[in-house]
Amino acid sequence: MKTDELREAYLDFFTQKGCVRRPSDVLVPNDPTVLFTPAGMNQFKNQFLGIGKLEFTKATTCQKCLRTGDISNVGVTAYHHTFFEMLGNFSFGDYFKREAIHWAWEFLTDPKWLGLNKDRLTVTVYLDDDEAFGIWEKEIGLDPSRISREDEYENFWPAGAPTDGPDGVCGPCSEIYFEPSDGKKVEIWNLVFTQFNRVGSPPDNLRPLPMKNIDTGMGLERTASTLQGKTSNFEIDTLRPICETVGDLLKSKYSFDGEHGRAMRRITDHVRAVTMCIHENVLPDNNKQGYVVRQLLRRAV
Repeated sequence: MKTDELREAYLDFFTQKGCVRRPSDVLVPNDPTVLFTPAGMNQFKNQFLGIGKLEFTKATTCQKCLRTGDISNVGVTAYHHTFFEMLGNFSFGDYFKREAIHWAWEFLTDPKWLGLNKDRLTVTVYLDDDEAFGIWEKEIGLDPSRISREDEYENFWPAGAPTDGPDGVCGPCSEIYFEPSDGKKVEIWNLVFTQFNRVGSPPDNLRPLPMKNIDTGMGLERTASTLQGKTSNFEIDTLRPICETVGDLLKSKYSFDGEHGRAMRRITDHVRAVTMCIHENVLPDNNKQGYVVRQLLRRAV
């Protein structure tokens, strides 16, 4: 399945489940707390907090995101990016854990959709989330050996939120992993059960939100690499051609383990990120978003 086909399949699936298909928010949102849109849920902060009138109670998007927190890993690992697309489905007091888990499993394993081998999927849940564990075991039919309980630094979003923050909406999560026959298992989907507003330091700093919500994130490029049988995001149909073009310009054939493979992947990622920024009129500068673009160009060079 090509990357563009995966994007449309995801959005079509959740539209059929009654979700309103919303466009991607801009990369530079009207939000003073972030420089760039970091995740699909960013445009729905008010809905999660119960602020204002709800025009819809469930939605689906493919969000253009930009993060620089792991920039040192870009080009080094098979899966890190600065710019990437995040598939997501959301609920604002509508469906909750049961539907989120069942729908995720259906989309991943039903031959009508992605048709992944069920035996290669494992999941994690938050330490004390017996409800999610029970749904995976008793309703989906996963053997308990394929369901791991993890702490707040692995299965809470944002990671470590109860103890370390930041303040804001948060909740326990359940992650879904795919394990190829010849490679390391890869996280392909995170289902976040957004039900708290973190305020201040523990204890008693997790305040229930007005309603229970769902915020999920599936990395488009990472899932595409799984479906296309690739061991790196940079090998998928939308990124490999850019790597090869970079190689042509450098007069060096691209390969993942090649002499200049790491540099070519970094250039590929940063050029794509800069292109998306310039498309939204974010130009190299010495301040805020423009400074990030400037740094990306410098690293690419």
